[in-house]
Amino acid sequence: MSYFSGVFHAMAYLLRSLRGRFDWHGTPLKRGLIATKYIVRTLSMPRQHVSHLSFIYGNRRLDAYRCRDPRLLERHFHRYMHVQWNRQARLQSIRQHYRFALTELPTLLFEAIYIYGNATLGYLTLKDGSQLKICLQPPIFLGCEGELCLQLSDVRDRPLYRIVFSVIDDDPTIAIGCLQGPDGAEAKDTVRDLTRNMYGMRPKQLMLSLVYAFARHHGIERIVAVGNAAHPLRRARSVFQADYDAFWLEQKGHDGGDGWFVLPGMPIRKTEADVASNHRSAFRRREALRIEAEQLLTATLEIFPVHRVKTVPAYELESLESSPCDRLEASWIH
Repeated sequence: MSYFSGVFHAMAYLLRSLRGRFDWHGTPLKRGLIATKYIVRTLSMPRQHVSHLSFIYGNRRLDAYRCRDPRLLERHFHRYMHVQWNRQARLQSIRQHYRFALTELPTLLFEAIYIYGNATLGYLTLKDGSQLKICLQPPIFLGCEGELCLQLSDVRDRPLYRIVFSVIDDDPTIAIGCLQGPDGAEAKDTVRDLTRNMYGMRPKQLMLSLVYAFARHHGIERIVAVGNAAHPLRRARSVFQADYDAFWLEQKGHDGGDGWFVLPGMPIRKTEADVASNHRSAFRRREALRIEAEQLLTATLEIFPVHRVKTVPAYELESLESSPCDRLEASWIH
């Protein structure tokens, strides 16, 4: 590709990235200011950003996801996952996650999550007969805590718990950026009722177990989790409610000294012998519920299995033909 041809393609990508930006809110003047900031930020890393745009626009599935969430085009220009990450580190982690997702997730599952916004794994029946729904979803709109969300909801689709993570690094590592429970005045009552109906298993423990199941399925041996001080929203909130550090330490994680807690390669679990005899029945029911949830996840990940490799060369992903978003049809949604 000649110099002038390269410049032409770069300008075409940049101009295209200015269209359809419903994530830029406000009056025309405010939107214009946001667009100006975007262009200025682009000039701080022009080659890397144009390469990122090429990566997205050159892949049919990523381009369709971009139609749903145009923030994907510039997530690396904003706070993201770790307060000390610079733009280059953010961009690298985002690219690594989607190379992994495009390679490892079954095509129909990728579409359900990222293009159509939800993949329901199944339902858990609790002690009182009520049900919980487990879903895989993309990050929330304007999210900054990771690229894949595991969510626990009630049957009315009211979110109860979510854990958000990305798969980063060339030797895949799961990086957990969010573990969030219910909020509001009734949050404590909701957590207490859930724990009782899950035979004493805390919902956040179940969410972490699902991440471990995801890691185990994909052969990922390293899991890190963001600490309180490094969380990207800590400075934006006057009160940061979640105490991530305490939970990671409880899970036998250790402070890596860089804002991340390194979690054990395998979850720390009790055996039935560790439990008092009068509590063993509840323990067995907890374990059965956890195993059922993990099986729902792994069964979904095994649908239309693909050959697993650690990564896909960038040129292979970027050479796939793009197609308009409105030509895609839902093929696997619950």
